[in-house]
Order: sequence, then structure tokens, then C-alpha cells
Amino acid sequence: MNPLSLLVAVSLSQVAIEHVRVEVGDGRALDDVTVVLSGGKVQAVGASVAAPPAATRVDGRGKVLTPGFIELHSTIGLAEVSLEPSTTDDGLDGQLLVPGFRAADGFNPQSTWIPFAREEGLTSVVAAPTHGLLAGTGVWVPLTGRLDAMPDPKAPVAMFGAAGSGAADAAGGARGGTWLKLREAFADARAWGKNKAAFEQNRWRPLALSPVHLEALWPVVTGKLPLVLAVDRASDILAALTFAKEEGVRLVVLGGAEAWLVAKPLAAAKVPVVLVPSEQVPGSFDTLRARDDAATLLAQAGVPLVLGCSDFQKRRLRQEAGIAVAYGLDRATALSAITLMPAKALGLEKELGTIEVGKRADVVLWSGDPLELSSVAEQVFIAGEAQPFDGRQRALVERYLKRVPAKP
Repeated sequence: MNPLSLLVAVSLSQVAIEHVRVEVGDGRALDDVTVVLSGGKVQAVGASVAAPPAATRVDGRGKVLTPGFIELHSTIGLAEVSLEPSTTDDGLDGQLLVPGFRAADGFNPQSTWIPFAREEGLTSVVAAPTHGLLAGTGVWVPLTGRLDAMPDPKAPVAMFGAAGSGAADAAGGARGGTWLKLREAFADARAWGKNKAAFEQNRWRPLALSPVHLEALWPVVTGKLPLVLAVDRASDILAALTFAKEEGVRLVVLGGAEAWLVAKPLAAAKVPVVLVPSEQVPGSFDTLRARDDAATLLAQAGVPLVLGCSDFQKRRLRQEAGIAVAYGLDRATALSAITLMPAKALGLEKELGTIEVGKRADVVLWSGDPLELSSVAEQVFIAGEAQPFDGRQRALVERYLKRVPAKP
């Protein structure tokens, strides 16, 4: 099932945003155009487009319209307070290989984080698990904050896992153990997928994982679902590339602090790297060679670049893009890295990531340059439906402002 089919309940009304600057998401910019949203889709884009008679008209003069931002690896909806166990559902502690774990089963579409993220231009995220060599599957979800946005657990967009020093400790203390465990799991999934009948009849050798896990791995083994591996050290990234080539896996590198050192092989393999610009510091032996301009170096080498946030900064995606620009990344590339490129990495670019006719109407109208902190999101549309600005922080501000006595 296409994960985008989950979304229903879009507004049937039409919206025409007139005389606006459109940053398409693929590097192009269109000045003084009209964009028509209807039926959850972008229906028209162009300078000569006329607003339909029944459309709600929005004046876009002096403003910027962008695709909604997409966070490829997020705990929004899975974790409210990281140190409060009762509010965290982003993974299974102490479990090494749990590919059958589905983040979608614990997703809360009414998370208190969603309105805050939406005000900063995020319209969708991939709710992703965070623990284990194979932590489970993540699912794409829109940030409407409504219960009808519950994701379909049977429509994952990626398998998530990890390599590197932390994973090595969990696998027995050596990096070789990480790849041994992963090769064993993939070999079993491949054998199980080709011999299900024999397995069910107890005519097959014992397997390391149960059928529910092997079934979850099968789309990864067959190349239908990408494997997103959290890995930072350059040598570990090379090992991941070797593993992906041997297993026929669609690899995505998450973290990639030292990815700039191996940019050429990453570019040659067309492997996307998900980078958090503000975290490019040598904080461990895996990240000794991290550098502030890593995003620029990767982009210049032709590596498909995606920008992300840390778990503790769930709504600052545009700030991360701005930081990358400050260290030399081309601005159009930075914007694409939070719109089109995450969609491409997941195989969802036919529906998401750019403002083009026929695509989902996930768009944000900004007061100015979205990468400038002085700009604000004036309107956010998800599937063509205007979203409220109803975050808890805003409600508290309004509540206490009413208590401030008026000046004489």
C-alpha cells in the first residue's frame, strides 16, 4: 500500500495563493505566480493562472511559498519527554535485532510536539525507531495532529538500524560482530522468503529470527525498502557500502559525521546521507573528523544530501538548513535537502517534496526567506487543508498575556 494513501479527509475547498514567489524544492524559483490547491493536490502553478471563482484567495505579495519540510528520522509522536519512560515509544531497550518492531504502532498523532513543528514549516515526518542493530520500521506521517492521521503499520517507508561503536558493543564488543549479525539476519530472511512452505512444515534449518521479523526484513532484502543505518566513522561507512552492495540493499546513511571523507564512493553508489549540521563536532572517536562544512563538501561531491534535526530539537529543521548555508552550502541545495531530497531517499518523490501540478498540496507560506529566523510561517497547508496554529506554548502565552495589567 502506498503510505500516502493514508491521509484522507482533505478539504474540498479551493485555495489560490496569488502573486507569490514559489521555491519549487528542486532548485527552481518562480516569481509572481499563482498556485491553486484543490482536492488535496496542487492543481495549477503559473504566472497566467487565474484564481477559480469559488477559491479562497490569499495575497502572496512579498511572501515565499515552499513545499512543506520533511524530517526523515524523527521521534515526533513517539517521544514526549525523553527522560520519562511512560512517554517514550521509540524503540525496544536491550533488543539487538527487532526488524518486526513497527514505530507506527506507538505513534501518537496528537503529540504536543506536532503543532510546534508545524509552525516551523514541517508538514510530515518519518516516525522512526531508534534502538538496536535493526530497530524496526519507520512510517511516513502527516503532522495534522488529528486521529484520522494514524499511520498504517503495514505501509513502512524504511527499515532503521545502526552500526559503529555503540552497535559494536551491543553485538559483542567488535565491529565485525555488527556485520556478522546483520549478514546472518539477511541470509535468514532471504532463505525464509524463498522457502516459506518448508519452514512452516518444519523442513528447514533453525533460523536466528522469528517469522514476524523475517517478514519485515523481506522488503529490505529484495530492495523494495531502504535500510537507514546510523553510522558516523568513515571506515564504518565504507563497511556499510560493502554490505549494501553484497546484499543488494538500498542504503541511506544517517549521521555521517565523517561521510565527507568517503564522499566519492558515496556519490558513486548514489547513497543519501542524512546530516545534522549543528552536530558536526568531534564528540566521540566515531566523529573525530567531523567538520562544520561537511554538508557543503558532500553536496559538492554529488552525494544526495538530506538535512535533519537531533532528537532534542524536533522543530528546528529550517535552522539546520540555515546553518549549512552559513558554512558554504548553496541555498537552493539546502532547501531541497529538507523538501525533495528526503522524499527521494524514501522513494516518495512522485507525491512529495516539490510544488508541482499533481503533487500533494503540502505547502507553507512564509513572511520572507524561510531560512531566516525573522521569517514566520503565516499559513501551513497539509493536503490542501489549512492547519491551525494551536500549540500549547502559544495557548500559554495568550493565557498569561490576558493577566498582564494594561499600562495606565
